[in-house]
Amino acid sequence: MRFFGRGPKDMRKVAAKFDRLQSDLETLREDAKQLASGVGEMADSAVHAAGRAYNDAGKWTDGNISSVRDSVSDQPLTAILVSLGAGALLGALFLRR
Repeated sequence: MRFFGRGPKDMRKVAAKFDRLQSDLETLREDAKQLASGVGEMADSAVHAAGRAYNDAGKWTDGNISSVRDSVSDQPLTAILVSLGAGALLGALFLRR
């Protein structure tokens, strides 16, 4: 039987190519599943690390806020000048193109 002008030998080649394609697609599907699982685990780990860093930063600021308040109360003009300098530096960095 001829299919699009192909003989039985050609049809076996087409069938073999089709089988290889199905096998490759199955392998690709498995690889994609493993990749998605790995990305999910990494994202979960990153969220937990960010949460820990946030909590640690909160504890550090809570522990140091009184010394900062004391410094600003003792030297208000110096605190204003330092704040202006830091703002100018950050502004220059962010406006740089």
